[in-house]
Amino acid sequence: MKKIIITLLALMMLPLAACGAKDEPTSQTPPAGETPAATERPDYVRGEDEVTGKVTVYTTMEETQQEALKEMWNKYYPNSQIEIQADSVGTLATRIRGDESNDADVVIGGLFAADGDTYHDILQPYTAVNDSEQLYHDESGYYTYYDVQVMSLVVNPELRDELGLEINGYEDLLDPKLEGKIILAAPDASSSGWRQLQTILATMGDKFDDEKGWDYVEKLMKNSFSTTSSKDVYNLVINGEYVVGLSYESTVAALIKDGAPVENIYMEEGNTAMAGGAAIVKTAPNLTAAEAMMDLLASTEFQDIRAEQSSGRGSNGKSILVDLPKEDTLNMVDLDFAYLAANKEKMIEKWNTLWAETH
Repeated sequence: MKKIIITLLALMMLPLAACGAKDEPTSQTPPAGETPAATERPDYVRGEDEVTGKVTVYTTMEETQQEALKEMWNKYYPNSQIEIQADSVGTLATRIRGDESNDADVVIGGLFAADGDTYHDILQPYTAVNDSEQLYHDESGYYTYYDVQVMSLVVNPELRDELGLEINGYEDLLDPKLEGKIILAAPDASSSGWRQLQTILATMGDKFDDEKGWDYVEKLMKNSFSTTSSKDVYNLVINGEYVVGLSYESTVAALIKDGAPVENIYMEEGNTAMAGGAAIVKTAPNLTAAEAMMDLLASTEFQDIRAEQSSGRGSNGKSILVDLPKEDTLNMVDLDFAYLAANKEKMIEKWNTLWAETH
């Protein structure tokens, strides 16, 4: 009887063993004509053999973001060499306009929603394949956004506490104890300075660009030192030369993550957001690679890596936030981008006149 039972059990196990043996290679073997790597490529990534040659990137991104971009590009496009040249957007644009032999394929960074048609003469339109995921879109079709800029104050807490102050917003910067202890970037020389001026005029007046807002600007100038470099603002606060600086949130958050002894203060009066991004150069030698680059920048993968490594706020609605608050907690004020583009020169001139009068 025991022999019969054992035999029956063995016979019953045969189909199960056969099923296991049959399923095993199915899960490990890719469909005919595909390689394992091909099945792992996101839908916004083109084929390896489609993107080849050199892609030349002109960028304002700092080195951490540059390295993240290189790593991701090399991961998906090993047959394409990426070359990066970094500088201010003004210098890069001048280089493209003045040197017919330049080989730039894309400009990444320094391009903002309020630019109007400032750079359209050196760029060409393109819409990323994953544009539907974006929270911000360029109506003219030139820019591919990957960044959202929100402003903040970088504060040295040790120096602030020595003065016995609280700094929670713009109004606190008018305290007489802060005279000569505030650093800001000039709006005619720095994108952070221009963005801070926009935010001040949007939050400190009864309406944008009114006299009440400019009255505040004039009072702030009397307490402040001006620089032509956005980097000076946070570096000199970190070094203890100034108590507070007017800066970008993501830069300050990244510095704090790296151990800088400063605080990132969001102005209690309100804030503004502006999308920034990249575009394809009109004379791009490697158009296929340039288009692939735009698709990559708009992706959640790149924006998530950027958030993790440098606390950047992404423009993709699916991207994560790292060490940053949600926009709906910051009392955001909408900006009229068309007005900014049309009146930038006049506003910068007014700033320069006031600065000359107060210094």
